[in-house]
Amino acid sequence: MQYQREDGCRAWLAYARCSPRTVIDLVEQWGSAEAVYDQMLRDRGECLRSVMRPAAVQRLLEQARPDAMHEMMVLLRDNGIRVVWHEDYLYPDALRSIQDPPALLFARGDLSCVNGRCLTIVGSRNASPRGTAACEQLSESLARQGVTIVSGLAPGIDTAAHTGSVKACAPGIGIMACGLEQDYPSRSRGLKQDLLRCGGLLLSEYPPGVRVFKGSFPRRNRILSGISRGVVLMEARIRSGSMTTVQHALDQGREVFAWPGEAGSDWSEGAHQLLREGARYFVTAEDILEDLGWAVDRAVSPAEKSVLPQLSPPMHQVLTALHKGEKSMDELAHETGLDISALSTALTLLQMYGLVRALPGKVYCIV
Repeated sequence: MQYQREDGCRAWLAYARCSPRTVIDLVEQWGSAEAVYDQMLRDRGECLRSVMRPAAVQRLLEQARPDAMHEMMVLLRDNGIRVVWHEDYLYPDALRSIQDPPALLFARGDLSCVNGRCLTIVGSRNASPRGTAACEQLSESLARQGVTIVSGLAPGIDTAAHTGSVKACAPGIGIMACGLEQDYPSRSRGLKQDLLRCGGLLLSEYPPGVRVFKGSFPRRNRILSGISRGVVLMEARIRSGSMTTVQHALDQGREVFAWPGEAGSDWSEGAHQLLREGARYFVTAEDILEDLGWAVDRAVSPAEKSVLPQLSPPMHQVLTALHKGEKSMDELAHETGLDISALSTALTLLQMYGLVRALPGKVYCIV
């Protein structure tokens, strides 16, 4: 994995743990994350105190130390973590539409997973054996039909959802509430490796070194729902983090499904409440697929899914620039900083891959 200084400075801004809008506005105001970082080093954070809380500024000052920045870059490299800015072409389109999309994401694995038919499954950490078995079976059935299962890697329902996906040897997405290199929860260590082995993805808005903290799970939950077409609630109490994810889904206009479970069970009260309020009832995977308008005639293997080719750093730069709109050769050269030879090579390869199209007048756009 190759990184530019801008990648490191964007990752550095994530340590502030302030609102994504604040981070985006800062970068737009100064022109780049590098400029924000350099100015903060010059004035010891004075440029940030009018837009961030003192605790956020202090976190950035501590992380700006050369040894801390070096350690962060080593963790990114050693764990194969990609830094995805909100304007990058790799940023999940589904997240762009939510009310508070992350300014940047940290990704480990195959990012093409987010372009598939994503469905989030949530539920209790202390699920019943019946609920766990039902969730695992549901997840495996959906995954065999080409659905990318999304969950949070917690014990209970999350683990059952990911396990079913792995059984189908299908890509799945784990959304974490901490840095991607963190061993949390420790019981999911093997499951993470299985997800990646099956072509899946680990995703977080928190940079390396950030541990779980108060508020990280509620913040994470908006990504759990936002990245998917819908949310399936298995077993959960009415007052739970899973119900928070469901509320995000409703606010984001996502479909909500509820597994009826066992009547009278404490772990079914959340689902029963949702069913009374109009959530979609289901018994089998086919019920969900039909309600979402997804074909159920045959299973789709991971090998049949579209996977982007390996792209060089110049090709990534060009695609990121074109994501903002059509650009001429001169505009691309100015925005990417690439010389004409490197830029021409990148454009030629991107056209061969079918990712970029040339328009009249040496203007280019994303296909």
